[in-house]
Amino acid sequence: MTASISEFLHHHYPGLALGPGLFYCWPIGLRFDLQAAGTTSDDAYFTGVTQRAVTVFEAVFLPTDLVLIVVQRSRYTRWYRRWRFRASNLVLRLLHACKQEVQFSRLANRTRFANTAQLIRFTLERQAADIPYRQLLPAISHQDFPPRTPRLHDDVFFVNIRSGLVLHMYDDRGLDVIGPSTKALQPIYQSHQHLLLDYDREQMDATFACSV
Repeated sequence: MTASISEFLHHHYPGLALGPGLFYCWPIGLRFDLQAAGTTSDDAYFTGVTQRAVTVFEAVFLPTDLVLIVVQRSRYTRWYRRWRFRASNLVLRLLHACKQEVQFSRLANRTRFANTAQLIRFTLERQAADIPYRQLLPAISHQDFPPRTPRLHDDVFFVNIRSGLVLHMYDDRGLDVIGPSTKALQPIYQSHQHLLLDYDREQMDATFACSV
């Protein structure tokens, strides 16, 4: 049975609304710069973005970790097609998910960048080794660049049940990882200094340097 994301958040992140801008919504987090050399018209740019995202993903999740995959979308009542997730959704297809193992829900939109009153969400559980992240992460990076495919516009959060870490890649520019404690994130902060976003480096240093 899929674990409850609501119970997980209540235990590890009380008061947090899962949404974009995680780094700015929780005091313990890292923000990574995914942008590679070149321009968005070059294949090499997106190859570099994917390589950086994969590097961080593999630092956050061991192959044996149980992971909650949480997919969210703003619910626009004017457009019927956006009221629900279709079976053709890229995440559902790549994970070969059956209806019985997926938790669907609607909830109030309390996210930092709320532009609607409601969100729709689905959650399912997989072992990290069984997640096709090398396909999902590029799809997220393509969201603003048609005709590149596949493209994924939904917000996707990867939740590590063992460590409590939450990873959210927001687009080709960057990726956030938050943790319930500095201890949980300290090793990644130390080993991936070269990928941290310089714009927020001062805040990250203030959080983690004093916890050494």
